[in-house]
Amino acid sequence: MTRRFLSLFALTLAASLTTRVSLRADTTNTTPDFKEVYDLLRTNLPGATDETLNRAAVEGLLAQLHGKALLVDSEAEETTTNAVLSKATILESNVVYLRVSGVVNGLADKLNMAYHALAASNKVIGEVLDLRFADGDDYAAVSEITKLFTTPKISSSIGGPLVVLLNGGTRGSAEALAAALQKSGTALIIGSTTAGEVKMFQEFPLKNGERLRIATAPATSDNITAVSHVQPNITVTMSPIDEHVYFTDAYAELSKPATNTNPSAATNSFLPFIDHMSEADLVREKQKDNGENWKAEPSLAGVSQKIVIRDPVLARALDLIKGLAVVRESHR
Repeated sequence: MTRRFLSLFALTLAASLTTRVSLRADTTNTTPDFKEVYDLLRTNLPGATDETLNRAAVEGLLAQLHGKALLVDSEAEETTTNAVLSKATILESNVVYLRVSGVVNGLADKLNMAYHALAASNKVIGEVLDLRFADGDDYAAVSEITKLFTTPKISSSIGGPLVVLLNGGTRGSAEALAAALQKSGTALIIGSTTAGEVKMFQEFPLKNGERLRIATAPATSDNITAVSHVQPNITVTMSPIDEHVYFTDAYAELSKPATNTNPSAATNSFLPFIDHMSEADLVREKQKDNGENWKAEPSLAGVSQKIVIRDPVLARALDLIKGLAVVRESHR
């Protein structure tokens, strides 16, 4: 109960530092005094200590800044660096899927090794680079990663059609990487608009051994041009709940179909959601339309079953890569 209250207090406290509280339609007061609120909680909230209240206040404040300031320590930073390539696999037998959690130094080598290991035993027709919810503040790494996809004549490059997935959780150097790939004409971008937080960070040591990393200025360098929000070439928007479900499990079946929250968007009008139904699914639907017992298993004998990718963003990326492969084959 105390932890739950402290979390609520943290968010409320952070909001109070940046907004005014309207008590009545015709009366507005200034924000409550922090010390007054703190002292009341410290005196009257069972289990509250200076340490727990202070931590709740700090975490709540940083949460409201949405990545513009964050606490880091050496151990956590090392763990994050080791996990920057969080998934590498083959989808639908011929598409390399690379999911990145953070764009940092060393990621280019990890991507290169993962791609060539998968391509060695599969006939690859393209790649999906998933930068949804990815972040990072190492802008020097952007150039090396971009070269992997834009210099096809060298042995360490990654060839074939590239589709990059983005969303509102794509921040920092991950955002800069998406912008660089889009500008190069190498990648097609699918998803939703990025966070617009390509910033240079400065670190400040704290007394407890942690460091406070603050976004002090927009990121600029020889390799990074000014980046605001990266706009996808094809927009696919979902509710935050659906997006997190599909990001966790691309094969998840929701209780109701995922909804496009912006159906009138011009970038969506010509390319509807594709469900990637298996042959068995199609048979069931046909039987259902004919009034037959569509759940009966005997009627599906001999029909191969396959796992269905239901994540609308990823499904669309796969369809585009496969479509490009068909066109390319027809021109040979």
